[in-house]
Parts: sequence; structure tokens; C-alpha cells
Amino acid sequence: MTRNVATDYRPDGATGTDGGFPFPDGIADPGRLATLSSYGILNTAQEEAFDAIVRLATELCAAPVGMITLVAADRQWFKARVGVEHTETPLDHAICTHALPETGLLVIPDLTEDPRTRTNLSVTGPAAMRFYAAAPLRDASGHGLGTLCVIDRTPRQSGLSGSQAKVLRALGDQVMALMQARREVMESRWALGTQEEAAARLQASEAFLKSILSASPDCIKVLNLDGRLTFMNEPGQRVMEIDDFLTIAGTAWHRFWTGPYAAQAQAAVSKASTGGVGRFEGWADTLKGVPRYWEVVVSPIKGLDGRPERLLAVSRDQTDAYRAGRRQDALTSLGERLRELDEPDEVAAEVAQAAAWALRLTRAAYGTVDATESAITFDRDYARPGQASVVGRHRYADYGSYVDDLRLGRTVAIADVRTDLRTASNLEALGRYGIGALVNVPAMAAGRLVGVLCLHDREPRAWTDEDLSFAKAAAERARLALERIAAEEQQRLRTHEVSHRFKNLLTVVQAIATQTMRSATDLSAATEVLAGRLAALGQSQDMLLDGRMGGSPILDMATRALDLHAEAGSRFDVSGPDVRIGAKVALPFSLMLHELATNAVKYGALSNDTGRVSLSWRVEGKGDAVMLRLIWRESGGPPVSPPSRKGFGSRLIERGLPGRVGGVAEVYYAPTGLVFSVEAPLAAFQVED
Repeated sequence: MTRNVATDYRPDGATGTDGGFPFPDGIADPGRLATLSSYGILNTAQEEAFDAIVRLATELCAAPVGMITLVAADRQWFKARVGVEHTETPLDHAICTHALPETGLLVIPDLTEDPRTRTNLSVTGPAAMRFYAAAPLRDASGHGLGTLCVIDRTPRQSGLSGSQAKVLRALGDQVMALMQARREVMESRWALGTQEEAAARLQASEAFLKSILSASPDCIKVLNLDGRLTFMNEPGQRVMEIDDFLTIAGTAWHRFWTGPYAAQAQAAVSKASTGGVGRFEGWADTLKGVPRYWEVVVSPIKGLDGRPERLLAVSRDQTDAYRAGRRQDALTSLGERLRELDEPDEVAAEVAQAAAWALRLTRAAYGTVDATESAITFDRDYARPGQASVVGRHRYADYGSYVDDLRLGRTVAIADVRTDLRTASNLEALGRYGIGALVNVPAMAAGRLVGVLCLHDREPRAWTDEDLSFAKAAAERARLALERIAAEEQQRLRTHEVSHRFKNLLTVVQAIATQTMRSATDLSAATEVLAGRLAALGQSQDMLLDGRMGGSPILDMATRALDLHAEAGSRFDVSGPDVRIGAKVALPFSLMLHELATNAVKYGALSNDTGRVSLSWRVEGKGDAVMLRLIWRESGGPPVSPPSRKGFGSRLIERGLPGRVGGVAEVYYAPTGLVFSVEAPLAAFQVED
């Protein structure tokens, strides 16, 4: 039984004071003191068997202080100790007196809140103690002689874990077994009797200690002073995936560590070999190659002469906690960094790097999906040294049959591309990029697949729920950041467009007026023609800016867009097959043509009386690879050259329609005139909503 409630103790019949609180009954009981004296252990030298138990108790309970205390009439004396220098204290400093009446563990989560201990000098003085747990050392006669206790300088409201309480209780029993065996050896020597029975008890005690080690979930090892393995507990062998310890007995322990951790393991062994305690954390693979993250303490096991004879190495598996902390740190810092970015490719690069770091991946990349939801483009990626980059455009059909899941907003996790039916037929393409396992997390907008976070590992990998939760959170942060950037860009476009449209409109009005007056026979006719043309211009401008252009054949749409420049209508050569443009693309298509025509009036082929403009389009390819290529070509105008800087109009031409259809735009300032082209999947041009 374990007691850890501060108010469940009533000091009836106390015989002394403890900082103002009475001692428990029986401290000065003659029978108890006589029993303690019969062990002949007070004021004896340190013994490794007892020291080892205290070290093990503090390690397994994660406590900085531990002791074997024996309570005499006027003091408590320490047979073994860790974390304290003195060998005894007066009773008014003692906490262990309160554990003597107990039949099970005594656990006090916070010594400052327990009325028995809150005024104790060990609690209020320098290096104050806050947490206390003790297994009472009870003789067969029922007398409490002392404790095996662990102490922390910070409170622990949850006390000990179940396994820690079990181990502390068992180690307390081991202390009493050693004391009894020690007393029997002494009595046998005094009586000149045989020592076989005492030796057997000591052997049984050692066997019992091994059973305690088998109950610990930690990987506990004994090394010789050269750092070679001589013992490993059974739980340690299981977590290290060792089928037979004899296959690794005598192996240098540091060889289980890789990279910088091997040197840290050697340093910890060297420190413990000279009497110190070595500590470090790092990665080491199990015997079957599974990486695990360990928290390690290496301490000396001293002989009777006080010198280290062997080493105790305790490794605690912290893989899950380490990975959880790494994922949380990555998400926190990712959110902070994304708020500072204003370019989509920077967002993609940041998300990829965070995912690769947090999940220890071979590669990570965030890509945008085209309007057909059949291809993905990566502008940036993050790959480990020596791994191929996936930057560029990729068809999903080349890498497996899982794109339909992504279109439905489902995350795709494939542990082994060789055995998964969705990818087993595409190993050649996957092998070019060294992909053994993958995760694809879709980003959806208005029910449509717009982006995917792709995670790759070179070897097969069992993706955990925590891995997938992190990937989804990272993908969502990327989606929100890209939406923010798009919204900010849209706002900037609107602001610039108001100014730009007004300037362009004045230019068009000026061109119409100039051309009208140039060809008019008299002022009255010119006035009538000019008024009609300006009215038509106003109607076209309203349709353009209000977005009331629905889906229609490309020829009709081009004609309507160029009607704003009706005076130059005879100088346009428009040709191409009968292709329908969807309503979703109509506005950016019209705005692009209007911008190209306005620039031609200002600076290009339409700025004189002889220049011409050719607008043509053609359809190329078959099946899913059908592409539409649109070409604007000017000739007969003044010489053209690239602008020294790109303004709003240039960005609208190069990014507006190409960005909407996921296409590639090219601008060429030829000696004969400007040539502009855009190419994208035909299906992207025909999206209706």
C-alpha cells in the first residue's frame, strides 16, 4: 500500500518534536533500538551492495537524492547515500521518522504542505527538500528500523508512477534481505559456524536484484571498465530487439551509437570509470535497425576499496517524447515564419523544410495542382544531400493511382510503395526519386484540390498517427498562408487596377478621338461617330470590369475584348479552331487581351498607321495531354525592347490568365514586334465555375 495524503496521520503518543510537530510513537522504544543494534550495522563503512541499491533507486525514480537511513535514539544515520554529503542528521532534521510506523510506502508529494514536515529544518533550510518517498525497513519482529528513500527538490503532485513504486518497494525488501544476510554472516563468524547458508542468502539476494532489474522498462546494462557489455536486463534486450545477449556480450557499447553520439558514449564511459557520472541523449538503432532516441546515465559500481569495478548504464527510451517535442517545435516556429512571408514559393520551401526536419524525411515538397487536378508543380522542395529534386511539373498518373483520393480531400499514406497496389506498378518512376514510402496531404479550396504536401522517405516506413497529424497541420498552415498571400495580392491588384484602368481608358479615348478626327470629312460627322464609339467603349468597359462575360467560343470572346479598340479592328488578324472558353477563364482572358491591345496602341504595332496584330491559337496533343497554345504577334510597328521595370500591366499579362489555367507564359521582344504566348491544358481553359 502507498500513502500520499498529508492529513491521514495522527501523532498519538509522540515522544519528541520535529520542528513543532511530534515524532511518531516508538522512536525510543527499547525493543526497536535493541533490534537495530543486533544488526551491528551502525557506523560501519560503505558497502557496494547497499550503494548500488541506492543508485538504482534514484535512477529508476528519477530523483537526485537517495538514502538508506537507520533511525537511532538520537539521530538518523545513512548506510548509503546519493546526493548528500553528510552521513547523519539529528532527529529534528529527519523526515524518515514518519515512515517507521508504515507498512507500505510513504509518499509525500510536497513537504511544504504536509503538517508533519512543513516546518522541518530539512524543508525550510538551505537546499530544501520538497518531494519524499520511502520504503520502510521493517524487521521480521515488526520493528521499523529505517527507510530506503528518494527525495527531490521540486514537488511531484503525481507522486511515483506505478512501476517506480513497485521498484522502490522491492528494493526496500532487498535492503532488509542484505541486512539480514550480513547479520547472519557476522553471527556465523562469531560462532565459528559455517557460512554456506549466508552465502546462499546472498546469492538469492543477487537473483532477487536481477528480478528487480527485469521489472524495469529501462534498458539497464553492466559494462566493464573498458566499456564492454557484460549484462543487459531482459526489458532492455526486448526494446533493443536482441534475441540472444550472448551474440553481443563483450561488444564495445559505444559501437551501438552512430555519428556524434558514439563519441558522447565513450566520454560517458570514461567519466564513470574515474568515479564520475556521465549523462547524454542521442539516437541509437536497435539491433534490427529501428532508430530510437535515448536518455542515458552511466555511473560507477564501486568495490570495497571505493574504486570503480564496473559501470552501470541506464538508457531510457524517449523516442516518442522526443518526436512529439520536435513536431510541436516545428509547428510553432513554422506558424511564426509563415506570417512573415509574402511569396508562395517561400511558403512552399518553408513548409517542406519544417516537415523534413520534424519527421526526419528524405524529402518534402509542397506543390500546386493544375485546374484539371491531374498534375502538380513544385517550385521549391527540401531534399537531403544526395537526393534528387522534384522541382518541376509531374503527372499524378505516372506515380500511382491515388489521385482520386486526394481529389476527395483524403490523405494518402503508403508505407511501402513496392507492396501497395496503388503504387506497385509505378516503381520505375518512384525509383528515380528514391521514394520507398510516401504521404500526400491534400489542400482543398471550395471543394477543389489546389495543393498537396508530399512527404517521402527512402525506405519503407510505418507512418504513425502522430506523423499524419503533423503533416495535416503543416499542410493546413501552408494553405492558410497561401490564401493570405493571395488575398493580399488581390487587394494590391484591385488598388493598382483602379489607377491603371483609368490611365488605359484615357489612352483608348485619346486614340479613338485621334483616329476619328483623322478620318472624318466634317466636324458634325466626326462628333456623331465619336459619340457612338465612346458609348460602345463604355459598354465594353462595363462588361469587362463587372465580370459579366460568360463562357463562349474563343473567337467570340476575343472579338468582344478587342471591340474596345474598334478603330483598329481592321488591323487585327484573328484565327484558330472552334474552341470554347469556360466562364471561369473569361474575365482573365479578356483582361489579358485588352491589356495587350492597350500596350500595342501606346507603344507597339497599333501606335502608327501601318502596324498589325495577329492573334492565333491551336490545339496540340491527345487524351489527357491536350494543350491549348495562344499567340499574340505584332508587326509593322516601331522597334520594341524589354521595359526597364515591370509594372502592373506586365504582371497582369504574365500572371493573370497563366496563373488561372496553370499555364506557361513567354514574352519575346523580337525586332519585328512583341510576341506573347501562353500554353496550358485545354481542360483548364474550359472550367465553367
